[in-house]
Amino acid sequence: MKKSLPLKSVALFIAGCFTFAALPAYGEGDDMQIRNGFPDVLDGTMMPYDFSATDSIVPWGIDMRPVFINYVARHGARFLSSQKKIDKLRKELIEARDENTLSEKGKDFLALIDRVDSVTDGRWGALNDVGIEEEKRLAGEMADVAPGLLEKGKIKAIATYVPRVVMTMYEFCHQLACTSSDFEISTAEGKQFNPLLRYFTTDSAYVAYLKNPTWKETYDKYAYKILPTAPAQSFFTIGKANHKLQKLSLDAYGILQSLKAAGIDADPSEWFTLSDYRNCWEVSNLEHYYERSANSFSMAPVEGAYPLLQSLINSTETALNGASEEVAFLRFGHAETLLPLFSLMRLPGCYQPEASAASLSKTWIDSYITPLGANLMIVVLKDQDGTPFVALRLNGKWVDTDGSKLTEWSKMKSLWESYMRD
Repeated sequence: MKKSLPLKSVALFIAGCFTFAALPAYGEGDDMQIRNGFPDVLDGTMMPYDFSATDSIVPWGIDMRPVFINYVARHGARFLSSQKKIDKLRKELIEARDENTLSEKGKDFLALIDRVDSVTDGRWGALNDVGIEEEKRLAGEMADVAPGLLEKGKIKAIATYVPRVVMTMYEFCHQLACTSSDFEISTAEGKQFNPLLRYFTTDSAYVAYLKNPTWKETYDKYAYKILPTAPAQSFFTIGKANHKLQKLSLDAYGILQSLKAAGIDADPSEWFTLSDYRNCWEVSNLEHYYERSANSFSMAPVEGAYPLLQSLINSTETALNGASEEVAFLRFGHAETLLPLFSLMRLPGCYQPEASAASLSKTWIDSYITPLGANLMIVVLKDQDGTPFVALRLNGKWVDTDGSKLTEWSKMKSLWESYMRD
């Protein structure tokens, strides 16, 4: 096998058997996407997909050919998930206005909430124009990665029943269909895929863990320590209890972090300092970690993802055995689908089972793992001798596995199966 095409060298560190470019420390470097004053990374799982960070060169040479693609993805950018996201804070602000205790900044935030409501106009949680454009570009990237493969044959796509996920699948597949008329795409969606793509609602052990959060005391202690009061206090002309102000500040962050993805222009620095905004992100990041990743309290999240990882293994084996005409199998779900799966697979930056609340934000960053449109592309290849290899592309970046971006399939399969036995 010839050497892979050269890629830009990066600093590496070990994460299980994987190596990857070290995540930039907060405030370092000049390559972070910044819009409306604050780095996009601080918008957490509501960060729009960063296409500027993708690798444009494939890590294999002309002596290898793609034979199959496995793909698992989160839906694209959307409007805020529900009106509940704004109603609690709006109620507080309206009550303060009626009592003549609403400040000018509070009036401005109430006006912002009304604007969010108007722009969304009943489309809560729906895929929006930002998300549609993301899916078009992501499908184009897949076609570019394996142009010869995706010219004919069959493509299978499945999605959860949630409308934004269904639309994500259709937008992605529509763009693929525009690249060739010589392959067939079959799509399906519905609750029959819940055990595979919404296992966080069907796996009994995982559901029990979510209902009984043994990590809550640790989370609450850390949240109380770092959540700011100043953003919410700026809404009012009278003082309020610190714990209430912290909760309202986090509610305000929850609205502001969603606006870039919704295409709504607003400057969070009108109410938050950069430090306060970051602290709210840290608390949100910590909650996602405890709920959706391997952690010191439980392995239930990753164990719930076993069927999905097994599906990735089985479909790859089927393709390699020549038992199917499918050249790609696409699966579309949620952040809750990907976070446990990526942790189970021990992908770079996704597996930190012993991280503490205070150290987590340096090593496990939700916005890098599951931004809107997040995806894992598993490209299956064969060399001239017919030996199968895989290359993993996580959110546009080729993943190093034990020092190489190409791994023999038998080795990768054994590794993933061992994770499900641990």
